[in-house]
Amino acid sequence: MKQFFKIISFAYLIILSIALLIPLDFIAEEGQPSNNTSFIIHLVLFFILYLVFYFSFSNKYKILLFCMMYSVLAEVLQIFTSRGFQIFDIIFNLIGVLISFLFLLYFFKNEKEERQKIN
Repeated sequence: MKQFFKIISFAYLIILSIALLIPLDFIAEEGQPSNNTSFIIHLVLFFILYLVFYFSFSNKYKILLFCMMYSVLAEVLQIFTSRGFQIFDIIFNLIGVLISFLFLLYFFKNEKEERQKIN
């Protein structure tokens, strides 16, 4: 099952990389999302990124570090495309990763406590 999640996580990473780096010149200005919508999209995409890597690999803190570095790198690489660089995109990428990390930490902590109560 872990191998399946690894395949999913790398496929998601590749798709995310393409989506974040492909130029948006072919989309009309009115078809592009507003900044507020864009920030929410970034948050959700990076929430999912940490989530799929969490179930693929065992070292949760290395995954957190990787996802945080990737979120910054993806935005910095946009400088070299026509996408442009926005500091708020990085902030919302990082918030998405951190929310996912804290959510899973809380969820599995509570699950562990419930199991201990049952035993």
